[in-house]
Amino acid sequence: MGADTATGAWGAEPVNLAVILAMGLATYATRAGGFLMMRWLPQGGRVEAWLKAVPGAVLMSIVAPALLTHGLPGGLAILATLLVMRATRQDLLAVAAGVVTVAVARQLGL
Repeated sequence: MGADTATGAWGAEPVNLAVILAMGLATYATRAGGFLMMRWLPQGGRVEAWLKAVPGAVLMSIVAPALLTHGLPGGLAILATLLVMRATRQDLLAVAAGVVTVAVARQLGL
């Protein structure tokens, strides 16, 4: 990226802008596709039970690797996040509690 590199809008290279646009379109397509597919799925019963279970499964797919990777500080952060979320129902406050817990645990050498 020298001085003679051609740049597009906002000083960004055109290929970078194209990739960002493509990722945005892919994200929109997956979200819109989900809404469109729900038109043909029967409402209630097994579909409803599956939709209620999906958020927990997604959460566990995020939490389990974090717990295994970050050890005790990560586990304490997950616990702090869960407790604050349960007590306050405020996402941002719960995330802040988790971040602060990791920081304090690492400062303490845990």
